Amino acid sequence: MKISDSIYYTPHQVASFFSISKDTLLYYDKIGLFSPVARKENGYRCYSASQLNELDTILTLKDLGIPLASIKEAVGNISAPSFLSLLENEEKSIRGRIDECNALLRVVQSIRESINEAFLAEKERLYQRYYDERPVVKVPIKVNGNTETTDEEWQNAYSTLMASYDCKWIINLGSIVRLDEAKKHLGSICREVYATCAMPLDTAIPAGQYAYMFFSGSLDNLSSFYRKFFDSLEENHLVPLGDIYEELSISNITTKDENEHVTKLMVRIAD
Repeated sequence: MKISDSIYYTPHQVASFFSISKDTLLYYDKIGLFSPVARKENGYRCYSASQLNELDTILTLKDLGIPLASIKEAVGNISAPSFLSLLENEEKSIRGRIDECNALLRVVQSIRESINEAFLAEKERLYQRYYDERPVVKVPIKVNGNTETTDEEWQNAYSTLMASYDCKWIINLGSIVRLDEAKKHLGSICREVYATCAMPLDTAIPAGQYAYMFFSGSLDNLSSFYRKFFDSLEENHLVPLGDIYEELSISNITTKDENEHVTKLMVRIAD
C-alpha cells in the first residue's frame, strides 16, 4: 500500500514517534539533512507520512555509527547500489570494532587472571609450569653505575616503552635482570624494562619450563626476595637458564598499600 502524502505531522509528533528532541529535527533541517516538506502560513513545519521512512533510515544509520555528513551524502544521492555500498562499508567498520573489542577483552581477562593468581598464590612458595611463548616489548635501561639501577634510570626506560607502544595492549610490566648479576647483586641491577602484550610482536619471552615465586611487600625488600628465590631453586635442584623476569604482578596501579604489592620472580629452568 502506498503511503499517502496528504497526511502531515508536526515536529512534536515526529519527535515523539522516534523518541528524539525537536532540537534534533531543527538541527537536521539546519544542516540540510532532513527538512520539513512544507511550512504553514504561521511558520509551523510540516512533515509528510512518507518522510517518516526517510527519518527512520537516517536514525538507523546514525545508530550504526555512520557520520551525519556521510548519511547526508548517501540520502541526497540515494539508490540501491549506493545504499548497499554504504551498508557494506559500515559492516566492515563494525567487524573491525568487534575484532578490536574481542582483543581488548582478552587483555582484560589476562590482566585479571594475572592479578588473581598473584593475589591467591601462596607467597614465597616455588611454583613450576610450562609457558608458551609470550609476545613482549623491551626497552634497555641506561645504567650509569655497576651495582645499582636507580629509580630515575628505570623510569626513563619505562617512559620510553610507554611512548613507543600502544598501552592498551599491555598485560604485565616488569624488569629483566641478567642471571649472573641477579646472583651477585640480588636484583639491584636491571638491564631492561619489559611488557607482555596481547598482540604479536617480533620479540617474545621464550616458551619453556619456568620456576617462579611470589613475594608480598615493598620492593625495598627486593634483595631478600632474590635470596629466597635462589635458595629455593637450589633446594629443589633446579638449574636456572637465562634472564630473571621480575614482574610487578600487583603494584600501585592496583593498590596504594605497598604491603599489598606482589612481585613475581620467574626464570626458565632446565627440563
